[in-house]
Amino acid sequence: MNYLAHLFLAGNSAESLIGNLAGDFVKGRIGDDLPLPIADGIRHHRRVDAFTDSHPSVSAFRRVLIPEHGHYARVIADVFFDHFLAGDFSRYSSESLDDFLRRVYATIDPHIDELPGRLRFVYPRMRDEGWLKSYQSIDGIRLALGGISHRLSRRPQLAPAVHFLEDTRRETLEHLFHEFFPDVMAL
Repeated sequence: MNYLAHLFLAGNSAESLIGNLAGDFVKGRIGDDLPLPIADGIRHHRRVDAFTDSHPSVSAFRRVLIPEHGHYARVIADVFFDHFLAGDFSRYSSESLDDFLRRVYATIDPHIDELPGRLRFVYPRMRDEGWLKSYQSIDGIRLALGGISHRLSRRPQLAPAVHFLEDTRRETLEHLFHEFFPDVMAL
């Protein structure tokens, strides 16, 4: 669910970007039907997720969310990570967020027919509707969480979680993100 972070952590090739983005859309065993560089990107996505799940700052981040959101704290945390990354992108990149997104889209677009599964349908909406850029704002995060809520079978109400970004816990969450993110970048 943290599409921006996975794209940021990917290599610069179209295949790496596609694979890292596709990690949330390809479940189970990675089949032989995928080109090897895209499969490698999906494997990288999974390594990032495993590292993230075991990081103490991420555990502390999720503990802030768990009392209200239980099992869905992980999903909310992923979206909040993209919010903090988008909002402070220059801390981690010499490239602006706008330039990064232009480069990513220009790299992926010629390969749109290679996008696996549902990503082939989701990616154009993500690009055209400016999802990743919208993560800079709380309204963008509210929309993202609302969209995720509609796709989950139990229809949890995730959008109200944005109050964590508007109250005193924001500072704690942001601090924990900035403790964690350099470590995942070094992976």
